[in-house]
Amino acid sequence: MKATTVLGLDFGERRIGVALSDPGKTLATGLTTIDCRANPGWLEALGDIIREESVEAIVVGYPIRTDGKSLPGGKTEAVDGFIAKLEQAFRLPIHREDESFTSALATASLKARGKGKRKTGKALVRERQRAKAEIDRVAACYILQDWLDQHPTGRGNAGE
Repeated sequence: MKATTVLGLDFGERRIGVALSDPGKTLATGLTTIDCRANPGWLEALGDIIREESVEAIVVGYPIRTDGKSLPGGKTEAVDGFIAKLEQAFRLPIHREDESFTSALATASLKARGKGKRKTGKALVRERQRAKAEIDRVAACYILQDWLDQHPTGRGNAGE
């Protein structure tokens, strides 16, 4: 029997950052970013990852306000709709994890690594698009790692 993993997702209407746990469910690693506008088959792309990586559960970044409340509207409704599509398509446990500050942490982490020479023109536009995709992938890592740290068995509780 192949060891299973947990998938972490940072949902955005343009891009979905994707991270994956190791089989021991202790470490999150960035996998990819799916561009939803360029790839209308994003759900199938996630399905391929789920099958290839033996995913047993999905962790989705969920918008929680700094006062700890989740209010209906805007991004919350979009994430709820995204989760409903995942539940229907994959029939896997889906866990919500607070995504507060994960994009800011990802941005700071990537800036700390440095990116070398500044680009201009079309090269700058391509670099910014790549940077946004990388931020989403790294944010997915933070979301998944936070969840893994709180659930050492990597399974979580039903209904989370």
